[in-house]
Order: sequence, then structure tokens, then C-alpha cells
Amino acid sequence: KKRSETAATLMEMVGLLEKRHLKTKWFSKGMKQRLLLCMALMGDPEVLFLDEPTTGLDVQSTRIIWELIRDFNRQGKTVFLTTHNIEEANQLCDLVAIINRGELAVIDRPENLRRTFTSLQTVEAAFQPQITSPEIFKENEATSRFKKQGDKYIFYTEQPGQAIFFLSELCRREGYDILSLQTLGPSLEDVFLEVTGKLHNIEVEQDA
Repeated sequence: KKRSETAATLMEMVGLLEKRHLKTKWFSKGMKQRLLLCMALMGDPEVLFLDEPTTGLDVQSTRIIWELIRDFNRQGKTVFLTTHNIEEANQLCDLVAIINRGELAVIDRPENLRRTFTSLQTVEAAFQPQITSPEIFKENEATSRFKKQGDKYIFYTEQPGQAIFFLSELCRREGYDILSLQTLGPSLEDVFLEVTGKLHNIEVEQDA
């Protein structure tokens, strides 16, 4: 009876209680992932190992699984989480280990990694009309490392003030309007790129 009650509680937490009588072949990928997590939690383990628990899932399923992991952790239990999703690691992990070429490169708290492993700042800018020849950013060293993300450009620089000044002058000269312009501290993604040696080889890329 206790196991049945535990199963019902877990399934309710992940939104599957009403689907409990369905065969799993009718479940979506997200539903199957949630069910697998419920099964892993049935034995009330002290340590839980999860390998890419939200890969390929929709936003709703991802958030449900994240909250279940947080609830498990709030009980004083330990989760070892393997993920390629930097934001997932940032949201869920007290300690982050970065593996580079099969070896442990670094392990620390996310805030310590951001403070220690990159001196770069991020400048985020959007222009109107959109700049279609981004090579012009390479005219100045402060804006020479960048990528395109949606309708914005992300610049990685040790001189954010110089980057902002150059972008302002560039837009005035070329007739562009600046829709948004802000500086951000280093993100966990920036740390990952620096630790793995990829930050200095950023290429312009358009998000799908």
C-alpha cells in the first residue's frame, strides 16, 4: 500500500496521475522521461544519477523535471547530473564540473567559476535595420569576438566601454539605429567556452 501511495504521489507531481492506466507506448517522449524519473525515485534513494534527463523535451516537461530534481535536493539528497545544457547546470547545480576531452578540467560552484575563469564581459546589442555584414565589427579589437543570437549580437570583450563606444560610432557612421545595448557579466557558458579553449575561436553563427 505504501508503495502504491508513493507511486501515486510521484506521478501526481509530474502530471501523470491521470495517465496511469495508459500503456506507455502511447506516452510522448516527455511523459516517458517523467515516468523514468518517478521509477528512479520509488526506492527513496539518497543519491540519484541522471544522464541528460531533459534532452529533446518541451519546455513544460523540462520545467516539471527540474522542479522534481530541486524537490529531491531540498530533502538533503544528492543528484549527479550529466548535461550538455549549460542553463540546466546553472539552474540546478550547487557544484559544476566541466569535462574537456574526457578529463576533468575544473569543478567549483557556478558563481566561483564565473568570477574566476573569465575576465571577459559580454555586450549584447540589437540593431535596426539588422546588420548583414558583421565583418565590420572586426574593425575594432573590442568587438572582434562575437556571435549572432536571434536578432542580437553577443560580443565578448575585456573592454566593454570601448566596445559600446565603437558600436555607437559605427551605427552613427553607417546609419543604423541601436534598439538595445547592455553589458552583462560572464555567464556559465562563457566559462565553459574559456575552460575548453573555444572562447577565443568564436565564429559568427545564427541560431536556428
